[in-house]
Amino acid sequence: MVMMMAAAVRRGSEAFFIGSQIQQCQMKIMGMILLLSPTTPSLLSSNHSNSISSSTCSSSSSSSRNRRDKRKHDDACSFRNIDDALASFNHMLHRKPLPCIIQFTKLLSAIVKMGQYYDTVISLTKQMELAGLSPNIYTLSILINCFSHLQRVDLAFSVLAKIIKLGLQPTIVTFTTLINWLCKVGKFAQAMELFDDMVARGCRPDVYTYTTIINGLCKIGETAAAAGLLKKMEEAGCQPNVVTYSTIIDSHRKDRRVNEALDIFSYMKVKGISPDIFTYNSLIQGLCNFSQWKEASALLNEMRSLNIMPDIVTFNVLVDTICKEGKVSEAQGVLKTMTEMGVEPDVVTYSSLMYGYSLRSEVVEARKLFDAMITKGCKPDVFSYNILINGYCKVKRIDEAKQLFNEMIHQGLTPNNVSYNTLIHGLSQLGSLREAHNLFKNMHTSGNLPNLFTYSILLDGFCKQGYFAKAFRLFQAMQSTYSKPNLVMYNILIDAMCKSGNLRDARKLFSELFVKGLQPNAQIYTTIINGLCKEGLLDEALEAFRNMEEDGCPPDEISYNVIIRGFLHHKDESRAVQLIGEMRDKGFIADVGTTAW
Repeated sequence: MVMMMAAAVRRGSEAFFIGSQIQQCQMKIMGMILLLSPTTPSLLSSNHSNSISSSTCSSSSSSSRNRRDKRKHDDACSFRNIDDALASFNHMLHRKPLPCIIQFTKLLSAIVKMGQYYDTVISLTKQMELAGLSPNIYTLSILINCFSHLQRVDLAFSVLAKIIKLGLQPTIVTFTTLINWLCKVGKFAQAMELFDDMVARGCRPDVYTYTTIINGLCKIGETAAAAGLLKKMEEAGCQPNVVTYSTIIDSHRKDRRVNEALDIFSYMKVKGISPDIFTYNSLIQGLCNFSQWKEASALLNEMRSLNIMPDIVTFNVLVDTICKEGKVSEAQGVLKTMTEMGVEPDVVTYSSLMYGYSLRSEVVEARKLFDAMITKGCKPDVFSYNILINGYCKVKRIDEAKQLFNEMIHQGLTPNNVSYNTLIHGLSQLGSLREAHNLFKNMHTSGNLPNLFTYSILLDGFCKQGYFAKAFRLFQAMQSTYSKPNLVMYNILIDAMCKSGNLRDARKLFSELFVKGLQPNAQIYTTIINGLCKEGLLDEALEAFRNMEEDGCPPDEISYNVIIRGFLHHKDESRAVQLIGEMRDKGFIADVGTTAW
């Protein structure tokens, strides 16, 4: 989210970056999004300060004294800590006469820069008003910023109402701060309303205001609308900056529209806007996702020719995508290159490599990396543990998987749903259903609510082991929770019922789908058709087959092969031949099991 702080706005500073943070080292998206600087700049810019300093404070008879106080106060605005700032405030508050509002505003601005004392600033403004100091637009803008940082956008708007009531003119900084925080808390419709109101009041949006709105649009997946606003922005004579373009480029990348992202990239360069590391990272991520290594390599060479050196995000993107293709040796080469360039691998780098080895079932190598990461002082996170737990489960080394799960808790980390689901699945695959069910129960007590995948794992385990009563109890228990059974779960049960010869319950479950408002897919239809064929109910199987088309779920290649084999098995060659003709007309091919007849 774009953080529109007024000092940055007025100075033209670009000390912020657009986008969302690298989230919990997820393998799907390795932090290509532009990251906001945590520093909170002052709401008073140099332009503001210059204009304020040129005005005349009250108490003109004490002008020379005020000038001395001003010089002394200016020197004190770089405080060592909050106590130093509060001492200065109290000293000013007890002076006779009081220093003017401008000096107090500068002090508040300095405290805001510390980045964590927003509630303190709010309290100090109340003391100022009680002392008889009337706030100006800059003081009130600081107050809006503080309420916004505390996620009290409602109180920030009450300050805006006060600004208007006092007859003061809200500045572009005031509006942009509010628009930014509305976007940040997900109230995008209100942000757009405020944007329109700002324009109606004659306050012309600047590049930071536009970028805030564009970023908000991109965050809700409205990339096309963001691109449209970019065009309007240019038509209004407001020149987009690298952050604006990079935001839209990254949004196209997330939408997997890498060609459109490259078009914007070319356009911004034609406009004389130089891409930065974040622009390149986003494009390299997009190209790597489509295995366009040649194009990604060209971008890497281009950025290095511009003295833009790859950073940890760049290398992590490369390591991640290469590992997902199973090319761990090449990824190790990237790791070597990054260390030679002085870029130290982080938890994301190690986790990506571990994931690559786990894909190849090389859990020993994955474990070596895990241990090396710890040795080098890089603390594993939940995601790192999950990768290794999954690796052990894949090679059926369940004791080591359980040991890692317990170690993770011992290290102060909280297992998430992926942790539980991975271990439950591993236990179920080995037939340890009692232990898997106990772990399922433990999820509840630890505050992790089982999701659809958790229920599916256990349901499948019970059915495969023939524990149909337990499977049905779990299925019924789930219906009373927030997670309602989906098509996957119905298919697991219907398939299990058909295979066990319990066609009556299978039919009942199939009919229940329509009552529940669930539309059967080709897989479920094929499962029930297969069950009917096995019982010799060919007419009913054919009726279900024909219903697929009517229900908007046309038979696929598997459906045709299943019903054709059913007819052939029961010596109904005439109807089988008819269906074979249909299948060929649709471009489907008979599989080995069908042609064997």
